Amino acid sequence: MPVKIEKLPGDEVRVSTPGGVKAKHTTFQKAMAQKRLLNAVEHSDWRPTKVKNSWTPGRRTSTVQKIKGR
Repeated sequence: MPVKIEKLPGDEVRVSTPGGVKAKHTTFQKAMAQKRLLNAVEHSDWRPTKVKNSWTPGRRTSTVQKIKGR
């Protein structure tokens, strides 16, 4: 996936791929770091190892617990 870094007005840049915009109004250094990360995830055999708990502040239980308990 080609990562495109576009210059915006001021010192800001935008990181985009054919799948959509990944970052807006970020710094050039952060954009280059994200470009390396996106490239590494695409070209490696990395897979998530476990399901993250989707807890957010304000909820009493997570969605994972709700699915288990039904």
